Amino acid sequence: MNAWKRFFALGLVVAFAAAFSPARAATEIAVTVDDLPGHALDKGDRVKTVETMLAALRKHHLTGVYGMINGGRLADEPQARRVLELWVAGGQLLGNHTYSHLDLVKTPLSDYLADIGKNDPLLRELMGDKDFRYFRFPFLAEGDTVEKRAGVRQFLAERHYRIAEVTVDFFDYEWIAPYERCLAKHDTASIDWLKSSFIDNARGAVDIAEQLATLDFGRPIKHVLLLHLSRFNADMMDSLLTAYEQRGVKFIGLADALADPAYRFDPNPLVPRSYTFLNQVRRAKHLNNPPQVTALYNALPEDKLDALCK
Repeated sequence: MNAWKRFFALGLVVAFAAAFSPARAATEIAVTVDDLPGHALDKGDRVKTVETMLAALRKHHLTGVYGMINGGRLADEPQARRVLELWVAGGQLLGNHTYSHLDLVKTPLSDYLADIGKNDPLLRELMGDKDFRYFRFPFLAEGDTVEKRAGVRQFLAERHYRIAEVTVDFFDYEWIAPYERCLAKHDTASIDWLKSSFIDNARGAVDIAEQLATLDFGRPIKHVLLLHLSRFNADMMDSLLTAYEQRGVKFIGLADALADPAYRFDPNPLVPRSYTFLNQVRRAKHLNNPPQVTALYNALPEDKLDALCK
């Protein structure tokens, strides 16, 4: 067989293999955004921030994205109500993140439950007949005692709330303060590094979630991404969604994600610190992190983020 025929035959083999090899299934992720009307560390204009984020969501055809609110911020910033109104007007949804962003580990149960309830009137007013009954624990802290963990769950169940678990988390809030500092110093080189490292760690978080899902459940699951509303995240949202799309991510709604049977598993963690749902399950099943996951966690540039532009 001459060189041309060998090349042609090889091309047929490659084309045949490509046509009949099973395609890698898309990783399905629901985007959620915490701390509406805005993160405490963010110094930007809250209305401009939400408009920027909404524009990115529109560009990528994402609607029904749940923004988890802390209604207590409106007491100090009444004008920030506009952020919540724009979010809903932009085709997105609101859920409950407690009124005051309380840490359950540090808060008496009765105070914590009352704080959840204080958000309800505002949510009803803003959402109308739309479903606002999704709850996200601040700090992902679900309680360090049986009384607290069970008490919150009973309270939520009686009010028909679903817990908005998290499986994809790369500690995006760690970039907020350094971005504000670097903006103030007009340090473009540091800002460029912040942007590139943010995307790198966002990709790594999906790798972690995929591997932990396989470890915990023996199969891919539908995921929930945790982000926070801030000027940096708004400025990065288009790039983040693009990077995920290029990686093969399919964006879905929160209800769709939580319908995955994996979320019926109750890992029942009683710990003073927070873990994502997948890490709760891993610990409950007494499984060790795969080496690749440990390496990705260790790659988080916390020290550099803390020191940057100081």
